Amino acid sequence: MKSHNRLILIVFGVIAGLWIIGFPFFREEFLKQFYYMPFLGVIAATVANTTPAAAGIVYFPILTRLHIDPATAVQFSLIIQAYGMGLGTFRWYFVNKKLFIANVIPVCLVGGILGITTSIVFVPIKNPGMLPLIFNSIAFVFTQIIFFSILFKHKFPNLSIELNSFNTTILLVFSFFGGLISGWIGFGIDTIFYFLLTVIFKINPAASIVTSISLMAAVSLAGTILNMLFNEVPFALWYSAIPGVTVAGLFLAAYLAVKIGAKNVLILFTFLLTVDFFMTFWTQNTIPMNQSVKMAITYALVVYLLVIHVKIFKKSYQEINTELGEFKPKQ
Repeated sequence: MKSHNRLILIVFGVIAGLWIIGFPFFREEFLKQFYYMPFLGVIAATVANTTPAAAGIVYFPILTRLHIDPATAVQFSLIIQAYGMGLGTFRWYFVNKKLFIANVIPVCLVGGILGITTSIVFVPIKNPGMLPLIFNSIAFVFTQIIFFSILFKHKFPNLSIELNSFNTTILLVFSFFGGLISGWIGFGIDTIFYFLLTVIFKINPAASIVTSISLMAAVSLAGTILNMLFNEVPFALWYSAIPGVTVAGLFLAAYLAVKIGAKNVLILFTFLLTVDFFMTFWTQNTIPMNQSVKMAITYALVVYLLVIHVKIFKKSYQEINTELGEFKPKQ
């Protein structure tokens, strides 16, 4: 274990040294425009490496609200995920390499790379306003599936998938669709893959999260290479985020995930998806909608989610009381 920690510290030292060496090339842009990126990088990388939500789910809405061009935000999300989630994959391997469902990764990489190549090279969308709304709407539905799986004690007993022709086809189709969305909005295959593993294949959530992280890292790398060939990659923005992403990817994310636990990671992830859905729904202008109608829908969803969270809180409270009762001294 000490050798693993030493290796991680060496990697951190090498990255820090390279960042310092590169500082003169990005100094002006970093100090004048992107000084906030290290702090944002800590948050985004922690989310990306503890839940099946890629860093783009944090970066895209924040950067576009800071007047970064949406296409630039997508390209940045891919390049920073290739780096940050790559570090997270490296770190998770030393935490517990059994969490990687290794046999499905090559199959899903084929589908994911084909999907992201299609969206970046053949059918690029420069205004992805509709896609985040569609994606977050689908994710919101899946979020409710997770809520009810918590409430009704659905089990996730599996740690492997048999690659027969049916399962392989499902993995290829879903990963292609995830890669397609990732090329358009900067994230997506990890979330779709996570739901596929947990809901359809009943894979343990911790293994699903870690495997999804590694898949998103590899697909983001492929997308970054394609963007370098066909588009402009925002290297200054990427450089500015590296300090925060490195700290979170190597140290903070894995520590928090181990401490929080699989069930709480699920709740955290579903909360983040819900917030992102509301932000996208409230700010979207793609679908014409009366403000009163939009407000009525939002209030109805808030009440619904409040009821669900109260039920989850009561369930957790009852479980805690049961556990405490087992250790109560007999009179």
